[in-house]
Amino acid sequence: MARVGIRDLPDHIYEAICESAEKNNRSIEGEVRAILQTYVSTLEPEPAPNQTLRQIWQKGVGDRLDLLFAHLRKDQVFFPGHAPTLAGIARLIGEETPAHLLDCLDGIASPSFDMLDRVIAWSSGSQDWLESGVGPMFPAKNIGSEYSEFFLYERDSKEVTFHLLRVCGGRLDGMILCVRHDRAKQAYATGFIYEHFNLKRGMGAGGHGNLHRFIRFLKTNCGDRILKAYRYEEPEKSTEPGAHHPQYYLRLASEADWLQKLFAGEDPADWLEGNRSAWKEIAELSFGNGKVD
Repeated sequence: MARVGIRDLPDHIYEAICESAEKNNRSIEGEVRAILQTYVSTLEPEPAPNQTLRQIWQKGVGDRLDLLFAHLRKDQVFFPGHAPTLAGIARLIGEETPAHLLDCLDGIASPSFDMLDRVIAWSSGSQDWLESGVGPMFPAKNIGSEYSEFFLYERDSKEVTFHLLRVCGGRLDGMILCVRHDRAKQAYATGFIYEHFNLKRGMGAGGHGNLHRFIRFLKTNCGDRILKAYRYEEPEKSTEPGAHHPQYYLRLASEADWLQKLFAGEDPADWLEGNRSAWKEIAELSFGNGKVD
């Protein structure tokens, strides 16, 4: 690296250094050293100010709100060309003005629990994820051993539809994704069953027994409910339950007859291999609502 002598500097700069050195009672070399140290210090980034716990939480919630709204658009939850603006979202969730929601998105205002509850009700998002970043963006519960509670929701309501999607392909091939839609409340809930049984070949005796009990439960306890079966081709190959809004899955699914065949005691695609005789009982059962007259 070539060296630059002090006298090689333009005259006006050299004279200014000399005047500064005399003023500060330093040699010219010492003054140059001090000037360079001051300059270098201006290039060093200033340490970030310490944030309070409140500021950290507000910023995190604001970032997650922004991600949630973007994901709803990406999942095409809204009608084409009708995705609401941020001001429109503020109106939809019951805010008096967009200002508070915008401040929350910027992380400079704290959303109330009431506001977050309204966002969750409108978006079907996850409370845990929105408030603390824990879990998936959209709640999805493993209902393998608790499916009765999921399907007996609002038992006497005629406004509830259950969409049962068989996942085809990917890591979760054969999983049942259960989407419950309450039209009166415009609310969605998602559950999934995979570990207790799955809809494919080779699930074993335990899986067959669990599937048999599940179909028996649906036929005898939910025979008067709206149950729709689908085939969902997994495009991402690694999607976890809750990665998308329920409408995303329904939009990509196609209606299928596997549930109707199981109700009739038939084998949709060699899922019941070695256990078909046990399904004659299912075929003979009447559809019911689980109530004893």
